[in-house]
Amino acid sequence: MQLTVTHEEARALAELLHAYLPELREEVYRTESSTLREQLERRETALSGLLTRLGALLAQPRPS
Repeated sequence: MQLTVTHEEARALAELLHAYLPELREEVYRTESSTLREQLERRETALSGLLTRLGALLAQPRPS
């Protein structure tokens, strides 16, 4: 699957993920249900990977 976003949209998404991930980590830590914890950990892994990829894309020079 591919998603096309503008530079500004990518930056906004990266900012949101950067703000949300610490809250998600706290939720994982506090969750008692092992099933829910596993789901949250998978979500954290996916979103962390997305944030890493967005960061790499945003670090590239913008086309003129």
